Amino acid sequence: MSDLIASGVSPLDERLGGFVARRTYLVCGSPGAGKSVACLEFLNGALERGESAAILTHDDPQDLIAQAAFLGLDLDRPLREEQFVLIRYQLDFARRFGRQLSPDVAFDELRRLLGTRTHSRLAIDSIAPFLEAGAAAGAGIAGAMRFLDEYGATTMVTYPGDLSAVYDRRLEPLLQRAAAIVHFVAEGDRAGRMEIRKVRFPAASTAPVHFRIAPGVGFVTAADRMRRRASDARGEGPARVLFLTLADDVPAELVAPLQRAYDLAVRRGVATAFHDLASDRTDAILIDVRRDTLDDALSLVRQLRSAGGLAPIALVSRFTMRWHDRARALRAGADEFVAGDFHPEELRTRVESLLRRGPHAAPLAAEPEEETAGVRQPTGGGTVPTPLDDEGFRRVLRVHMAEDRLPLFTVVSARPVGGDTGRLSEVALRCVRVDSGDLVGVLDGRVAIYLHSARRKDVTRFVERLRENWNHAAQEELELDVASYPTDDAKVTSMFGAA
Repeated sequence: MSDLIASGVSPLDERLGGFVARRTYLVCGSPGAGKSVACLEFLNGALERGESAAILTHDDPQDLIAQAAFLGLDLDRPLREEQFVLIRYQLDFARRFGRQLSPDVAFDELRRLLGTRTHSRLAIDSIAPFLEAGAAAGAGIAGAMRFLDEYGATTMVTYPGDLSAVYDRRLEPLLQRAAAIVHFVAEGDRAGRMEIRKVRFPAASTAPVHFRIAPGVGFVTAADRMRRRASDARGEGPARVLFLTLADDVPAELVAPLQRAYDLAVRRGVATAFHDLASDRTDAILIDVRRDTLDDALSLVRQLRSAGGLAPIALVSRFTMRWHDRARALRAGADEFVAGDFHPEELRTRVESLLRRGPHAAPLAAEPEEETAGVRQPTGGGTVPTPLDDEGFRRVLRVHMAEDRLPLFTVVSARPVGGDTGRLSEVALRCVRVDSGDLVGVLDGRVAIYLHSARRKDVTRFVERLRENWNHAAQEELELDVASYPTDDAKVTSMFGAA
């Protein structure tokens, strides 16, 4: 059909060939299936053509703008220039709408808020507030369709549910007028399936299409290639590198060499880096981590990879990290882990190496089941970790020493001179990495500490930290003994009888 226009939603354009202008399209599906993303892509299709667009939404405006930034869409400029209008339902909209003698009052207000400019595209995300207006709901949907017919925009309306499962007669005016009905099914990890339930014009295909939502790109189908938006393509010049810290500020000595070599953005906290993380213009990502922020960093890496992010990622830590934690980072999708006492120029060289390697394209192996899953530190039914007893701690060592693959750990036996093992166990629990599999137990008048995947050379700093914290808490000496397995297997057996 000659009057079809690109919808802006690539899977729909692939199947339908586009939209018929000035008609209404219904998108339904469960929360998180991609309906709001479809609305943003649909509206952006007008903005890219120099046309104006508007949305009526129940979302917080800042959340919607952030979601658009994740997709690589810049709504700030169109909002400033009034090319894009964002209208939010009032919190008590359903109650107030239900009390109106005529639904036209609400649509007169909507027309006023839309301004004097007639927008070529309009999205209502979602229609649900009209359905919550009690007895006025049926008249509200009919009134909405009259308003849309008169306004003359190409419109996308969303409904939070599956229309094939439950029939709501109040929606009949919308179902009868819709030029197409599309159902979204969430399949996890920002992936889903799009089904064409009804279409009132000739379409190339109505077969379901699988998609995923990628940062900086939006909808990507199996038939598509990952590609940057034209507005995001980086021209000639230095590579764009994001340096994100989850806690402390990034040291100036690390920043200086990178600023000289690259177009560097330094951000503190994920919220401030949202647009940089989502943008396909970012060529490499560095995440500065401490021991207590490692799990948050790994979660962020997994989210970026699950969402289709291809920029190479390096974790950077000025602390010595155990091989087990570095391996976890690589399994999560990181390309590099720079830790310990490294020179700033070494970091710059590693970034240069990352950029030469290019996008992260290798498929990720599934995260293996944690070997410590059955022997986590107990919490006594609450949230605060409590020490293992004598039998429990010895059982832990037997479990690890009996593993098929070569186990690697270090145990520390700490005896307080004053005999207060209760207080010492509390101090030890604050020093270990419980989330990484470390364990603390009390037995034979001493505190036993199991350091998962730690080698003897990794334990020096831990022992110093334990002494410092203990001196601050009790100001008395500790008698310490350290043994690593399997190097000191006989000593471990002698200390704990854990053969």
